[in-house]
Amino acid sequence: MDGGVLNAYCWMYSTFKIPPDFTGHCSKRDHYGAELYNTYYQWVSIWLVLQALMVYIPRVIWLSLEGGLMKFLVRNARGKIVEDAQEKRNQLIKTFKDHLHNKYTKYALVFFFCEFLNLLVVATMTFLTDRFLNYSFFGYGFSVARYYSLPHEERRFLDFNPMCEVFPRVASCDYKRYGPGGGQETKNALCVLGLNMINDKLFTVIWFWYFFLLSMGVFRMVYRVIQMLSWKVRYYLIKMKIRRYFIKTENDEPVKYYIEHCSIGDWLVLYQMSRNMNKRFFAEFIYVLARKVNPHDEDDEEGEEIHKELVASGTPLTELHCAKGDKMDITMIDDEGGDDDEKKEKSIIEKSDVLDIMA
Repeated sequence: MDGGVLNAYCWMYSTFKIPPDFTGHCSKRDHYGAELYNTYYQWVSIWLVLQALMVYIPRVIWLSLEGGLMKFLVRNARGKIVEDAQEKRNQLIKTFKDHLHNKYTKYALVFFFCEFLNLLVVATMTFLTDRFLNYSFFGYGFSVARYYSLPHEERRFLDFNPMCEVFPRVASCDYKRYGPGGGQETKNALCVLGLNMINDKLFTVIWFWYFFLLSMGVFRMVYRVIQMLSWKVRYYLIKMKIRRYFIKTENDEPVKYYIEHCSIGDWLVLYQMSRNMNKRFFAEFIYVLARKVNPHDEDDEEGEEIHKELVASGTPLTELHCAKGDKMDITMIDDEGGDDDEKKEKSIIEKSDVLDIMA
């Protein structure tokens, strides 16, 4: 009997015979009855493609709804050198004030929804993969890790390999053929499921990857809830993005006030800008923005008065000088090492100068 024909025949079908006394290497031991149903065997490649398409769904939704906003805002201000920084900053502040301020809460909600959708997609794929592998996927990674944590000598005497239980490499198959006399005869022979040598390792990696994604997804959701509930966390995140250029004086009070009272949409746009934009340029931008733009709604007259009083009571900074064509000071604070006095560095930026980021 041609072994290649037999293996091809077994690969085409999903039912294999497993006699109770069968002792082949890497065969399935724990099963019901004498038949093993490997319905997944021919569909692994298609299933992996479907998973790839599923994880792409949240990204497609976000790109279609985001509309290139962040790319528009950070254009020409992403590199280490920003030319005509003063002019670009003023234009960006005007754009933010006229078109973005208190108008992008929906933007933030869609962003958070897509993050939640990422978690939902991974959880769905985990359940579907478990069903795909005959309900043997949930504990698969733990079993494999526990098995290979044993000493090699112990594993040799065990009659149970979790990888072989889910992905057996050897089985017996009933092969029907016509004999020399023209009559049909049935042969039972061993068949090698060679593809399972790859599948067992592939799904091990997938299991640990799903476990990581689910853990990070849950952490991300908790983290987002904390962000939405605490303005101090939102302020700290912005501060960390520009910590090298953050001014530790009373002048940062308007920034703190702005982050505390601005909408979650405004904060998310600013935070995304801080991640994608020249850090010193963004530091200058947010200091000036906090003084020019009232974080409250337009009909909140009390909030507007408080904002004006806060700006008026603070030490004059960037915008008050830059409007007259004067110089602007940014105190650079480096957290890498040294004491506070050694961490401070002064950088004078003329109105028409080039803004250069060295870190």
